[in-house]
Amino acid sequence: MLSNRFSTQILLIAFLSISLQTGCETSSTPEVSLTPEESNQPETQSDQKVTTEPAVKKEQSAAINTPEANHSASQHATTPVKKTAASPSPPKPLFKDWPAPRLAIVLTGERHGYLEPCGCTQNQTGGVSLLANLFKQIEERKWPVTAFDLGGLVKRNRRQSQIKYETILASLKDMNYAGVGLGPEELRFGADIFLQLHNPEPQTPNTTPTFLAANILILETPELGKTAFKIVEVSGVKMAVTSILSKSHVEKFPDITWQEPAKVLPDVIKQMQAAKPDLMILLSQSEKEESKALAEKFPEFDLLLTSGGVEDPLGEPEFIGKTMMVDVGHKGKSAGVVGYYPDQADKADPSKRFRFTVIELDKQRFNDTPKMAEQMQFYQDRLKQEDLAAKELPIDHPRGATFVGAETCGECHTKAYEKWLTTAHAHAYESLINGRKDQIERGEKIVSRIYDPECLSCHVTGWHPQEVLRYKSGFVNKQESPHLLGQQCENCHGPGSGHIELVEMDKLEEAKKVMRVTLAEAKKNTCYQCHDLDNSPKFEFDSYWEKIKHPWRD
Repeated sequence: MLSNRFSTQILLIAFLSISLQTGCETSSTPEVSLTPEESNQPETQSDQKVTTEPAVKKEQSAAINTPEANHSASQHATTPVKKTAASPSPPKPLFKDWPAPRLAIVLTGERHGYLEPCGCTQNQTGGVSLLANLFKQIEERKWPVTAFDLGGLVKRNRRQSQIKYETILASLKDMNYAGVGLGPEELRFGADIFLQLHNPEPQTPNTTPTFLAANILILETPELGKTAFKIVEVSGVKMAVTSILSKSHVEKFPDITWQEPAKVLPDVIKQMQAAKPDLMILLSQSEKEESKALAEKFPEFDLLLTSGGVEDPLGEPEFIGKTMMVDVGHKGKSAGVVGYYPDQADKADPSKRFRFTVIELDKQRFNDTPKMAEQMQFYQDRLKQEDLAAKELPIDHPRGATFVGAETCGECHTKAYEKWLTTAHAHAYESLINGRKDQIERGEKIVSRIYDPECLSCHVTGWHPQEVLRYKSGFVNKQESPHLLGQQCENCHGPGSGHIELVEMDKLEEAKKVMRVTLAEAKKNTCYQCHDLDNSPKFEFDSYWEKIKHPWRD
């Protein structure tokens, strides 16, 4: 007995959560009416030779944004969404005009929990599966390769975040990352959980990532859980790499002590230089201006990877003296690659020894990697085994009411309910199992996400989408709460038990007022709970609303 507008935004909320971020990959089955989750869409990239000449060549990477497959299976609409821009040109070849470098260094960071694209729409970019294929393509060129990650691998500090962190680390290990810096996200776990998750293995170059942090102490112990720096040698190129966390990124971390980078680095640099490395590398969890100041103060570094850049960088490095400072974007959508050419070094122009590009991880140039699909499946299996949707503490709904399900709403609001049944929202849960129609046609492996809270929060009823928290009467699983499958009326209008009580008390006007959501509210706030920029960057309210509107006062 929800308000006469009970579906007002149903269709619009079914798309955010799958944030295994970087876009995930499981979306709708039938035809698509919305165009969510082109989140990790193409960025510009520049495969360029780094020089100090004024003109630096810029080239755009692939950017095919097709308004078809949306967020989960919630796309049954037959009217396609209008394209907002002309179809872009195909992506250019990788490493165009690059001669073979002595060494290729892959740089990533600030993943923020985006393990794989959520798959709510086509042409999402990023994820560890495509990243692994980048390594494969570099290796097929017979180029020696190594990799470092800046850190910032997760977003939240919950049990799911811990499981995801372990999965991402396992993926980086499979790709032979040589080192991983520590960002504030990792340290929020606190010393106890942090040490449980890390289990550092012996420093065997190119087989297991080493955790790097020069100015962080765990339980006041210098080398506990990480190391200040690491010496890595690949194909005759010796690198010394360290990592710092700047003051601007410091928080109150349990049992973790922060030290001023400028006070710690001089001694660390001296120890690094004792190994006589060819390259000195700094992973800087800092705002760009802070990183620039460090490069000025410590010119010993040849390469500096900084945080604090934009989500989709152009791939233009900045030189501070001989130090090349770069950033590689957020959410695992792109990766930076440095080509090292020591034979082209020039004292008057240190830029000549490097080339740098930011590469968008798109499906035009990269394929999925079976090993990474196994990691994703294992991750989902762990979420199922731990039953996090049921075990994570639920929250109270501010209205104090409980969720009753769309079928109960339909007992009075018959026309609106019948309309809802025809929308993609009604099939949002199934899309977590089936994937998009185009994925099925291509025979892609679909990993079910029906036990993933980050996906459920926009594909079932009774969750807070942005915070990925379940309300006390919200969906738990198909067995316990089958009446809350899919993206239903109450996700937009709120839980309906209070509305029903008011109707039964013959307080009809008050009952309507409780559930009412105006179009203005829906357009400004409600729909964006799931149709946010991350999961539905092509979302446009008016055309989407046409597919789900329910004006009847039955």
